[in-house]
Parts: sequence; C-alpha cells; structure tokens
Amino acid sequence: MTAHAIRLRYQTSPLATCAVMFAILAVVRIAGAFSVPLVVVSVVLTPLVVAAVPPSMRRDVGLRGLSSARGLVSTVALVVLVYAATAAACAVAFGGGDDNWITWIPRVFEELTPGAPVATAIAMLICLGILVPVAEEVCYRGVLQHTLQRRFGPAAAVILTAAAWAFVHMGDYGLNPLNSLVLAGMLPSVFLMGVALGVCRLVTGSVVGSIIAQGVANLLLLGWVMLA
Repeated sequence: MTAHAIRLRYQTSPLATCAVMFAILAVVRIAGAFSVPLVVVSVVLTPLVVAAVPPSMRRDVGLRGLSSARGLVSTVALVVLVYAATAAACAVAFGGGDDNWITWIPRVFEELTPGAPVATAIAMLICLGILVPVAEEVCYRGVLQHTLQRRFGPAAAVILTAAAWAFVHMGDYGLNPLNSLVLAGMLPSVFLMGVALGVCRLVTGSVVGSIIAQGVANLLLLGWVMLA
C-alpha cells in the first residue's frame, strides 16, 4: 500500500487506520525485548506514523508551534514532578535493585553498546534527550492522541494514549528477563508519565511541548538513576 493510499484511508477511517498502525508498532516494540535490532527498528518506525497523516492535517496532530510559552513552563514542571514522584514511589516500593524498573534504564543502552561506556553515555544522552522524545511524542501525543480525541474527547484521549504508551514499554522493561515486580512498577509509572505528557500536549497545542517535557524529564531521571 502506498503512502497516498494510507493517507486516503486515514482521512476516511482515522481510528481504524491508527489501530492497525499502532498494533504493528506494539508488536515490533514488545518483540524488541528479545531482539536488540528490533529495538532500533521500533524507534525508526515510530515517527513514520506521521506519514499516514495528510499534509493538510499535520497541524491538527500537533506538528505546529507552541500556542502558550507560559503553558510550556507549567506543564514541563508538571511532567518533571510526575516523573520525580513515580521514581520516588518505585524506590520506596521496590528498592534500588533489579525489581525497580527505573534501575534498568541504563542497561537498555549497555546492551546496545556493550563494553563501550563512553558510547553508552553518549547514546543515553542523545536518545533520551532528543531521539526518543521526538519519535514517541510525534507518534503518541501527536497522531494517536489527536485521533482518539476526535472520537472520544480530550480526557479519554489522554488516558487511552497513556495506556497504550505504557503497554509498549514492556518491550523495554520486565519481559526479558521476566520480572512481575518490574512490570508492576513500570506500567503505572509510565501511564502516569504519559498522562502528564498528554496534558502538556493539550495545554501547549503542540507536540513540541511534550517533546521538550519528555526530553527534560528523561535526562533528569537518568541523572537521578546514575547518581543514586
């Protein structure tokens, strides 16, 4: 199917088209738990979802400038606060060992760059600060949240998008090796983070806002993990 045909399908059946695209992304992302190359593929595929959106609708999915600079500051603060609260809650509930999903963040990158600590550090900074926020926010808070909002309204769209975002993170944490405590901490944590990012997207009117918010929060969380 050509990109033009997918765009036509999105115009006529946006929810069904999104459902198919995100089902494919979820399979690839979760399969990435068992295959490092699939981790890379999932990151590459994620932002390509925007290709299904007709150019005339791309402003609608958040590919536009910020509508509120003040809103950006307040919602970035909200996102950082939620990240901090979930990290603290996980530390209390699961400690600082292997049962706490947050301690696994650096290990994902160590698998991608084995035996190269400098490369690992650079990869973490670039990926968590820029690449992952761009890929995920364009896809989730952009295309998916907008499509769901058209059908179910803003509140439901934020919640459903956050749930989908949390679900696909099983490809990063908790499945390989299987650890039910990691999953029990990760799923609600990432869900709450996703809700905060969804609110940021609504307030700022742009995925630029949620990209900035996720990048800042990711780097602060990474710093907390590395210094803990």
